[in-house]
Amino acid sequence: MNFIISESGVLERAELGDPGIVIPEGVRNIGEGEFCKRVPLLDITIPSGVTAIGDGVFAHCDRLEKVTIPDTVAAIGSRAFYDCYSLTDAVIPGSVTYIGDYAFADCNQLAHVTLPERVAHIGERAFAFCESLTGAIILNRETYVGPEAFYGCNCTLSFVEE
Repeated sequence: MNFIISESGVLERAELGDPGIVIPEGVRNIGEGEFCKRVPLLDITIPSGVTAIGDGVFAHCDRLEKVTIPDTVAAIGSRAFYDCYSLTDAVIPGSVTYIGDYAFADCNQLAHVTLPERVAHIGERAFAFCESLTGAIILNRETYVGPEAFYGCNCTLSFVEE
């Protein structure tokens, strides 16, 4: 596996040969759309130190089943995991405050999602058509929930006071 990382820590290119990869230490940001449509990608571990998962980074990785997100990530970009329909669980660490538009949309096998208390923004259709997503989603009353954020899901939203 070969990785091209800029001096500022942006993962600019990844040549994949293995369906389960570990992004190397030193990466601070993953370039937009870097892993988009990478069919063999099944499992990915993002290293501690990455602060943002960019727009469309893992979009259309239809065989992606598992992703490990470290507690250094503060933002998950728009369409970051869009149409990753094999993804079953998403543990979003407590450091995340922003989830972009369509971030997990069309992940129809996504059955469990853990959202941090600190999340301040859940974008438009962020979890739309996650048909397997059931149960209660508990959010802080201060959290912005975009239009149709959970459209097509079988879950209920509950808000708690701080």
